[in-house]
Amino acid sequence: MTVTENPVVRPRIWAAVLGVAVLAQTVSAMDSSVLNLAVKTLADPVAGLGAGTGELAWAISAYTVVYAAAMFAGGALADRFGPRWALCAGLVVFMVTSTVAAFSVTPLELVLCRGGMGVGAALITPATLSVALRASQPAQRPKAVAIWASAAAVGLAIGPIVGGLLLSRLWWGSVFLLNVPVTLICLVGTALWVPRLHVAQKRPLDWPGLVLSFGGLLGVVYGVIQIGGDVGWDSPSVLAPLLAGLLLLAVFAVQQSRSKAPSFDVRLFLRRRFAGGGLVLTVAFFGITGQLFYASFYLQDVLGLSPLGAGLAIAPTAAGILAGNLWAPALVRRWSVRGVASVGMIVTVGTLACYLVFDASTPIVLFGLMMLVQGFSMGTVVVPATSAAMDDLPAERSGAGSAVTSGLRQLGGTLGIAVGSTILSAWYRSGLRPALSGLPDDLAQQALGSAQAALSVARAAGRPELAEAATSAYLHAMRVTAGTSAVLCLSGLVLIAVCLGGTSD
Repeated sequence: MTVTENPVVRPRIWAAVLGVAVLAQTVSAMDSSVLNLAVKTLADPVAGLGAGTGELAWAISAYTVVYAAAMFAGGALADRFGPRWALCAGLVVFMVTSTVAAFSVTPLELVLCRGGMGVGAALITPATLSVALRASQPAQRPKAVAIWASAAAVGLAIGPIVGGLLLSRLWWGSVFLLNVPVTLICLVGTALWVPRLHVAQKRPLDWPGLVLSFGGLLGVVYGVIQIGGDVGWDSPSVLAPLLAGLLLLAVFAVQQSRSKAPSFDVRLFLRRRFAGGGLVLTVAFFGITGQLFYASFYLQDVLGLSPLGAGLAIAPTAAGILAGNLWAPALVRRWSVRGVASVGMIVTVGTLACYLVFDASTPIVLFGLMMLVQGFSMGTVVVPATSAAMDDLPAERSGAGSAVTSGLRQLGGTLGIAVGSTILSAWYRSGLRPALSGLPDDLAQQALGSAQAALSVARAAGRPELAEAATSAYLHAMRVTAGTSAVLCLSGLVLIAVCLGGTSD
């Protein structure tokens, strides 16, 4: 398949096109983390929905699960019908499901709406990167990738800030209604400025490939999320979807390698820079997304901050990511992709290790400074890795390629939450159990649910020593989780060293 020449876009129009892509990507990325600080409100039967622990977990993760699983299909559709069409379709789906989510009356309805929002985001993300790349002239593309990557990472970082701010003034549904005016602005901007970017020859749509890839990724991600529910690796609810997902992905790989018009040529993963760049993104988002998960509990349950206060404490991450992403292209020109990404990954791992010394008396200013540094270092990893991966692909595959790299980011974030929550829960329960002697079984079980629940039980039972034990158990569990995450993220250095040196294969 060949692509028509990129339209000559005047500088002002190019800036407007990029602005639409960035705004759409920011709002879709933001919803990955906007509910992290709202779990207490949603659990309230009066102010929220009276959601249980499992329902809360799925209210947060349903978006990410579908987002990651549908991303490949979104990229294929962008390549088939054009990124402008895919962007408009995704924005409409995202706007409608956000509106319904805001007025959900049951936890199940909210979970289903979050899944629908994930479908919209899976259409938006690959389309926005494809628009940013294909509407840019070659000299503009590094800057376009840097700005687009900023939107993806900053959206994730500002989600807790927006959620905390809205929860402090309005009801929980307001975090979804905010999406409506933003998507309307993006739709108008798309109609006014975004070019059609047609392909000269349209490939037949590979429906078997799309179904296999969606089903396979959904099965794998669902199984990983179930592990985070503390059910164990040997549970049927983990093994069944994992094995089914892996089987579907294996069939998908075979089917794609034999197809005359594959949705995505899996042999491209044999290309060193594309595969390496995508896997580096997976590792980076594994670390930062998992960290944002346990940082939310640390800030609220240990340091005692409100949702708004916790969101503001995380805010420096957004500024750091923006600065890092914008500086990264210049740093790469001066040194190299491998050099800049390596230093960024080392600093990122160092910031994760900071949790090994954080405790209940850590100054919030010190925490904010760590988040600022972490954001900057993440920017210097994400931009070089994204550019290295996308440079390995021809322009007509930019939709599918961006879908894969975006899907790997979401998969990394999902794994970060699932693995982090499993380690955190196991060590917290182990550390708290000795302090539960003498409590009725129902109260003891409640205290094991979370540090916040244990603090409530301690107040109700008049046992201040239980509150101290809960804080101590959570801090120890957080340190184990952060240390494990930091060690796992060191694999990113190996990938950078092996895959991101030199030029495209």
